[in-house]
Amino acid sequence: MVIYSAQVPEGKVVKNRLHIDVKVGGGRDDVPWEERWPRVLEAKERLVAAGATVVKQYDFDGRGDHIWMEDPEGNEFCLV
Repeated sequence: MVIYSAQVPEGKVVKNRLHIDVKVGGGRDDVPWEERWPRVLEAKERLVAAGATVVKQYDFDGRGDHIWMEDPEGNEFCLV
């Protein structure tokens, strides 16, 4: 599956109607945290370098769980 976010001339004016969770770590139930979380952090760094912004990192039980991000147009998504 490929998801493409096209640039448009007008700015974002309302909250997203669709929120995407991108399973870059392999999934909470399928991959141990010790393997999954470094994958999430690596994907975050690649996306920040490409122009995305970190909104918030969510931690549960004292360790990272997922990262809420926005693309350059302000569309929201999470890395899980």
